[in-house]
Amino acid sequence: MRMATGPLVYAVLIVALAGCEYTGPESAPVSSQAQAGGTRMLSFEENVDEVARALMVSSDEPGMPTVGEPLGKLSVDLAPGDYVIKSACAGVHGVTVSIVQGEKPTIGVPYTCDSVLERFVRHAGGPITISTVSPVDKPAAAGVMLELNTDPRASEFEDMSEWVARQLQPKLPGQLAGAASSSSPTSQGLSAEPGSYEVQFLCDGAADVEFSVASWTGAEVLSPMSIPCNGNVFKAPVELRTRGAEFSMVPSSGTKTRYAFKLVPNP
Repeated sequence: MRMATGPLVYAVLIVALAGCEYTGPESAPVSSQAQAGGTRMLSFEENVDEVARALMVSSDEPGMPTVGEPLGKLSVDLAPGDYVIKSACAGVHGVTVSIVQGEKPTIGVPYTCDSVLERFVRHAGGPITISTVSPVDKPAAAGVMLELNTDPRASEFEDMSEWVARQLQPKLPGQLAGAASSSSPTSQGLSAEPGSYEVQFLCDGAADVEFSVASWTGAEVLSPMSIPCNGNVFKAPVELRTRGAEFSMVPSSGTKTRYAFKLVPNP
């Protein structure tokens, strides 16, 4: 699915988290595998320092590695909101970050230690546990931390994903679905094979949009028409004589509008 781009701004209710800033030396991190000019493996303490430098926090922050928790664990209660999980590791090739939010299934996110993991998460409120797991028995160290999300694009993408998931249900056999969001004319293509279909279309934002469908060769499939964005699903039969369909939307008054649409094969 191709997504139309464009800035969205949403207000998110969140609470601040207390944290400390790392004020240690600004020297570059030491390699987790060997010292320059030698093959000595770094000690656990050195790996902890490297993790702290990568995350730019103090080594005694909650979620940082300790002798008791060398692979870092953080369990906290949060207010509803959008957050970013960060993790860094040293002394091993990579680790997996485990994220547990209430009754939701556990999410495992693997990453390698040559970069810092950043993972957006929308939290409904309540407990969350973030921990790192490594199958390798080495003096490795890994840390995790949690921050409020400050990137409106990440929140926008999550808002759009949640909205699209609720629209045009249920899923039907053979359907092809797409979505877009824009305050200006926009289009999206679906790689549909030639045949008979039903178009289903829904919009939210503007009072109405001009909606049309064309083939990838430019032939008109559904002539332009005004569709009200009132929560109702527009449906119409169409015939594709060649492969590919292009959905075009023009919102009224330049209003930011989001769209969900699909093609359902007719029997």
